[in-house]
Amino acid sequence: MRPHNKQSGISLIEMMISLAILAIGLLALAATQSRAMMMNQSAYFRSVAADLAADLSDRIRANRTPFLTSDDLAITPLKPPNFDDTACPHTTVGDEITCGNQPADRMKYRAAKELTEWGRLLKNTLPGAGYTITSVSNPNPPPTPDSLGLRTYTVTITWIDDRSQKNPIDGTYTTTIDS
Repeated sequence: MRPHNKQSGISLIEMMISLAILAIGLLALAATQSRAMMMNQSAYFRSVAADLAADLSDRIRANRTPFLTSDDLAITPLKPPNFDDTACPHTTVGDEITCGNQPADRMKYRAAKELTEWGRLLKNTLPGAGYTITSVSNPNPPPTPDSLGLRTYTVTITWIDDRSQKNPIDGTYTTTIDS
């Protein structure tokens, strides 16, 4: 009888190595999928912040009409309300953002009401949301009668972008609004 030296099939060690390589590949694929989903959530939050900033800019521009009436009902081109002036101090109570003391001036009251509604929408839409509004007078207003008091606002919206870490990373969106 002749000894049989030729091996046929695969050995157990070769099978274990190929399974280990396959498992590492599948773990890498799962990690890639998880990271893609996290980036997709981050992009979603950023698009929501951009949409909310556009909503605020519409609210600011809607309050600049020259046909607003003053307290004595005289139709005059009033200056639009300064949203920066009424935005602070805003407070967060639970899940609700509320503007501070409601101003007596009708235009400031309207701006404070708009900011309260917008702040509530912001808080309900983005996790851990907050905002700041700063303004400067428009240095080159167009030469029209209703251009008095136009302002340029810088709105910064912040939210918790990555909640999976011990110290969450904040997302930030900043835009400029010309009223």
